[in-house]
Amino acid sequence: MTDRSELALLLADAVADAQAAVEQAGNRAFRAFGLSHRAHAVLNAVDEGGADGARPKDIAEQLDVSRAAATTFVQRLEAKGLLETTPDPDDDRGVRVALTRRGLEVLLRVGQLERRLAARAIEGMPASGVARAVHVLEEFTQRLLEKQISVVP
Repeated sequence: MTDRSELALLLADAVADAQAAVEQAGNRAFRAFGLSHRAHAVLNAVDEGGADGARPKDIAEQLDVSRAAATTFVQRLEAKGLLETTPDPDDDRGVRVALTRRGLEVLLRVGQLERRLAARAIEGMPASGVARAVHVLEEFTQRLLEKQISVVP
């Protein structure tokens, strides 16, 4: 019989493996539209800025990158016709970044493809098993967030 610490490690490894598989599937969806995982994250960050668009500093914070890196991502996606920048009405020196019509279409289509990939991944699995797995993972996540374990060197 496996002890609880071994079970915890097995669960953590399974979560990491599942996350890697989800990311790989997502990357296949992104590549179908000529995007990288990071480009998709930028499009999502801009979309979350709402109708007025997002400021580059907000995109940088959401992606946990420098403002210069966020600006580079924005410029690349602007060159592909997925984003557009306009002067920020609240800041004479700043800009707002918004999705173009094509950018919104790509973002929606990638999202649909991601959902189809996820649905195919659980085909044949009992709904009760999937629901239980979701519950276990949510509880595991919550417990990890709650635990304040000190590391003693």
